Amino acid sequence: MRYLLIVAACMFIFQANGQCRGFAKTNCKEALGGYVSTGETNTSELKPGEKHQFMATFYKGQHYRIAICSDESLGNMHFTIRNAKRQLYFDNHGEEISSFDFKVASTQQLIISLIAPENNSTTEENADESKEEISGCVSAITGFRL
Repeated sequence: MRYLLIVAACMFIFQANGQCRGFAKTNCKEALGGYVSTGETNTSELKPGEKHQFMATFYKGQHYRIAICSDESLGNMHFTIRNAKRQLYFDNHGEEISSFDFKVASTQQLIISLIAPENNSTTEENADESKEEISGCVSAITGFRL
């Protein structure tokens, strides 16, 4: 019986992740514009106020675009890009920017953070209720210019 519960839980987790991967493929490809996908897509399901962070390697001399897309229910995503020493390269906080284009001077790993905005309900009780109900897929796609 315990084994059956574990298998069921694993299937639910894989199904939730699969739905978000499908979201990235259907909703985010256009955000790269003239850039060619590196094949690196990072997707997560977030609730308001939650954060997803990942590292990616970028190679010297290349022009890159990191494009962020999310379910409409989450609103405009806040995202930052930092180097391995946590020095800030980009922060879209307060702006409705969903992509960032840059050229890398030296090969390095960068930390990309995706933060779902807090829910702006008028009362504390409503905020707690809607925070639990709302969740959505968030994806970051990386592309380079030929």
